[in-house]
Amino acid sequence: MSPELVTVLLLGGVLVGVLLGYPLAISVGAVGVVVGFLLFGGKIVAELYYNRVFNQLTNYILLAVPFFVFMGTMMEKSGVAEGLYDALYLWFGGLRGGLAITTVLIGTLMAACVGVIAASTTMLALIGLPAMMKRGYDKSLATGVVCAGGTLGILIPPSIMLVVYGPMANLSVGKLFFGAFVPGFLLAGLYCAYVIVYCIIRPNAGPPVSIEERRVPLG
Repeated sequence: MSPELVTVLLLGGVLVGVLLGYPLAISVGAVGVVVGFLLFGGKIVAELYYNRVFNQLTNYILLAVPFFVFMGTMMEKSGVAEGLYDALYLWFGGLRGGLAITTVLIGTLMAACVGVIAASTTMLALIGLPAMMKRGYDKSLATGVVCAGGTLGILIPPSIMLVVYGPMANLSVGKLFFGAFVPGFLLAGLYCAYVIVYCIIRPNAGPPVSIEERRVPLG
């Protein structure tokens, strides 16, 4: 079987599986197994499958994944994220785009604690989006910072993607964390800078919160 035909079978099979509504993991895995049977036969594919599954089950680095998910769940249920948002909201609410900056900062903090995009994005959508829409923020700016801040979880350590990718590529997870640390926080800083510039150009997109709303008694 020629390499061109193998490429067509793999890509075509994955595309058909995705269009039929199957999850991407099942589509890729099923196509790989079927094409492997056609190329190498059942015995070799069975041995490769067994070795692959056994090596992944004995990889203790992957134990970090459920613990990161558990840590993110505790942060969500404990109400820490809401408290952090309220505190940063009081600090930056007086600035134009302050709530958007607060949303990005909370997304950065959650990314460093959760490591899962879905959890941080959902939390930001539940906490930050209603607060911004209530105070007259531009809809595109509000939804944009929620999506941008939520996706930082895939880059800022501890990132589950890096934990899974490291063993697959035979790379050190610790070195991947060190390599992703600076780009992740640099990206968060660029998001905040973009919000500031955007609100300078379009002041009505991110109005500041009134002093009365930010005034909190100390007693």
